[in-house]
Amino acid sequence: MRLSLTHRLSAVLLCAAACGPARAQTSDIDVYGTANPSSDRPNVLLVLDASANWNPSVGGTCYFKDGNVNNGQPSNQGSKYAVEICALYNLIDALPLASNGSALFNVGIMLTNAKPDNHKGGYPRQAFTPLDATGKAALKAAIRGIGYGSDDKANLAQLSLMLHEAYLYFKGLAPRVGNLNTPWDSTSVSGGVYASPSANSCGRNYVILIANGGPTNGENGDAEALLRGLGGTAAATKIADPNLGNNDANWADEYARFMRAADVSNKVDVQGIITHGVAVIDPAKSNIKSEIEYRNFTRSIANYGGGNYYEASETDVLVRSLLDIFNQIQAVNSVFASASLPVSVNARGTYMNQVYMGMFRPDADGKPRWRGNLKQYRFGLDATDSLYLVDAYGRAAISSSTGFLSPSAVSFWTRSSTFWANQLMGTPPTSSDAPDGEVVEKGSVAQGLRSRYATSQEERHVYTCIGCTTTAVSLGSDATEFEADNSAITAVMLGAASSTERAALINWVRGTSNAGDEAGPTTTTPTTVRPSIHGDVLHSRPAVLNYGGSTGVVVFYGANDGQLRAVNGNQSGSGAGAELWSFVPQEHFAALSRLRSNTPEVRLSTTPATATASARDYFVDGPIGVYAKFEASGVIDDAWIFVGMRRGGRYLYAFDVSDPLRPRFMWKLTPSSTGMSLLGQTWSEAKAARVKGIDDPVLIMGGGYDAAAEDGSATTTMGHAVYVLNARTGALLRAFTTLHAVTPGSIGRSVAADVTLMDSDADGKIDRAYAVDLGGQVYRIDFESEAGATLAAANWTIYKVADLSEGTATGRKFFFAPDVVATRSFTALMLGSGDREKPLLSATQDHFFEIFDRRIAKGVPSATTPIAWSTLYAMGSGDGRVDGNGCYLALDQGEKVVNAAASIGGSSYFGTNRPAGATAGNVCAANLGVAKTYAMPLFCVAAAGQVVEGGGMPPSPVAGIVGVTNLSGKLVYVPFVIGAPNARHSAIEGSRLRPTVDVPRKRKYWFQETQR
Repeated sequence: MRLSLTHRLSAVLLCAAACGPARAQTSDIDVYGTANPSSDRPNVLLVLDASANWNPSVGGTCYFKDGNVNNGQPSNQGSKYAVEICALYNLIDALPLASNGSALFNVGIMLTNAKPDNHKGGYPRQAFTPLDATGKAALKAAIRGIGYGSDDKANLAQLSLMLHEAYLYFKGLAPRVGNLNTPWDSTSVSGGVYASPSANSCGRNYVILIANGGPTNGENGDAEALLRGLGGTAAATKIADPNLGNNDANWADEYARFMRAADVSNKVDVQGIITHGVAVIDPAKSNIKSEIEYRNFTRSIANYGGGNYYEASETDVLVRSLLDIFNQIQAVNSVFASASLPVSVNARGTYMNQVYMGMFRPDADGKPRWRGNLKQYRFGLDATDSLYLVDAYGRAAISSSTGFLSPSAVSFWTRSSTFWANQLMGTPPTSSDAPDGEVVEKGSVAQGLRSRYATSQEERHVYTCIGCTTTAVSLGSDATEFEADNSAITAVMLGAASSTERAALINWVRGTSNAGDEAGPTTTTPTTVRPSIHGDVLHSRPAVLNYGGSTGVVVFYGANDGQLRAVNGNQSGSGAGAELWSFVPQEHFAALSRLRSNTPEVRLSTTPATATASARDYFVDGPIGVYAKFEASGVIDDAWIFVGMRRGGRYLYAFDVSDPLRPRFMWKLTPSSTGMSLLGQTWSEAKAARVKGIDDPVLIMGGGYDAAAEDGSATTTMGHAVYVLNARTGALLRAFTTLHAVTPGSIGRSVAADVTLMDSDADGKIDRAYAVDLGGQVYRIDFESEAGATLAAANWTIYKVADLSEGTATGRKFFFAPDVVATRSFTALMLGSGDREKPLLSATQDHFFEIFDRRIAKGVPSATTPIAWSTLYAMGSGDGRVDGNGCYLALDQGEKVVNAAASIGGSSYFGTNRPAGATAGNVCAANLGVAKTYAMPLFCVAAAGQVVEGGGMPPSPVAGIVGVTNLSGKLVYVPFVIGAPNARHSAIEGSRLRPTVDVPRKRKYWFQETQR
């Protein structure tokens, strides 16, 4: 977890009463109701550089460990050999077994071949072995049998050819030189080919390369030819990196890149090989140029192999590094995250290095109470200036094994504890909040709530506003407290049967553990706070405001525990990570009791017909729009937020958060508000902007989602509009209704997506907007005349730019706003289709579009003809095209675009999901479907997607420029993107953006008002 950045990534729905089997509601959380494929053990090959690089000295001594018993020492203490043999032995001893004693891993060992030269490469010293008790004994014996003096050592490390032999082993091909060295393990070969552990398995595949020095370049010619034979020209494209010195000529990092994308399984879906790199170093030589280049090369192998890089100078560090890798391999958690970054007040247009992720984890038993959290990470730069996400201690935050957070990562605001003594979690399971790693509920904001209110929840600031509509109300008075003493909150509103039940429910929402189904820690001081005090952050993307001055950053976000939250978002200092206040909308009161009782279970489209299951309830689950006015110093003067509910309801709340400690309710819109009868579920962000002729800032938003029509097949009755509102008062300025795709004059489809705003002449006021609906239509709205004159709201215009429905009213759905790239001759609209709310549909055919609006001038033209689907051409793989009306990329059957595109640096980035959809028993896709991220070069150049580890719904990409402190301690500004294809195959990993175009660029619209 979706990023303000999230996840790894989400969904939701709303049904207050139980739904019968025939009316099972569909939504994007249906992906969590599908069955897991059979789970196979991961295959881990330990590849050891047993060359002359083994000789150098490293400090320390080591004992072989059998449990807590010392069982002798390796020879040649103080050498890299001794450190590594001892570490490998103790690693195997420490690795866990399953609770029934069965193996959790298949592990093999490969060593460098010794002389002669025609044996260059690697050989299997120990065939892949299930790591149960018998397998442990066999591996430990094999490791102790590796002799420093008795085993010949190659003169130099043959890293490329070792990885080539490793690939042959995983793939089940004939050995090249692996059967030519004594003592090789002959059980690794059967019938003249390697006995692949992967061929008929869904188990993940890993190489852990333990390197001792730079490679030999004497293998380069053979390695290049072999790699080219395996993967052609693309595989043999050289990686150029000046930080590698002479090592850059070696092919090991290219081999790691090839293996990451290769398919070594006969099962459906790509099963590649992830390569982790561990450089064993002599600290006394750490500043020698060749040593630096060796470390950088090992890092490059890991980076391009999709793994993590480690350095170790003694046995204990090496063991911890290897255990960390195995923990990542073992870790699985069905979560996603949505990321956000605050804008820097000191460098306008750049982001501060603070990445917030709203997270959620579905309940494993299908119950309605899902756990959630808000966590913070930051960007780091490695020695090669590659950008990646790091935790509070500067360590890599993302696991290449899962694409989610590393089990050893510690988010900001997280501290050690013993809170989870009765519910051990993590990899390995512990009672502490730190490391929080991949466990959603550990650490961060949730831990702060549990710690601060451990024994009493009375001081927590939880607000509501009973009967509030258009009159401003300061929150914090007795009448606005969500507490049992507030008599305005009645038992009827809460659906409580008695005053006792009413008080218990209110206190439970505030955080008291009184439902009898959660086990907190057992201590001498009674702990009354419930572990689930923080609910799931499913679709709400954190809205981040940098107030400047002593206040700093505040994060606003919603969750499906019924609360909108404001949190101190600073990385450190007094109160960092603490909840400032929360707000419970009155409209959600009646659904809160179901969260407390945690029944009935959630009905999904795949739920078997039962009498108890019902659709999930949603709460503050929608987008949050922001208006901020800054003083010249960069300190916020006015700040308002506009909170949508998504499936949580048909209303929009506005709050004045100019003082984040003293919020004020401003106004609320519902279908009963003047002119708002078409308002659907508020899925579309209310975006603040300035428009000519309007003194106050305005809000522009889509009319919302019509669940009855879009989940089922009814006629649209709501949401088929675009609204323009006065941001200060909520008054309607103009409502535009959408047009039917097939029948002129009939009702159009709902507008669930955000509306894209554009300031074509950079005067600080928008003159154009683009909207899309769920019927395949694209609209343009103009706020000025062709001459740029001010228009009254009644004279603003809307017309249809494109009809991509292919002649059906429901055939193509756009759930996300188009991204816009302005050129001299046209405005390109990048958007993707797909019914995200029906993720299990497998017979659909969706597309990613680039539409060219050639009307550069303002205002509506005298005649308009919508761009038709039939006039678009398919994207090609060669040079781009900018002729005609635009183009499309046909996605795989069942594949759907599930997030909003972001275009920067010459490419458009977006994500997709499709159901696994293959014969049962032959599928290696996760139960969350097959997810991909794309980087689509502009314009009309097709690109292949990269499969995301773990599947799910990738969050919308985030891109920009961020200030990062490099390894020299210097602040540098780096272009970044989160959600693009990357070495870890993660939907939430950050990477350095390397623009493919070198032309002047400008923002399509940036709203940050400065007091003049």
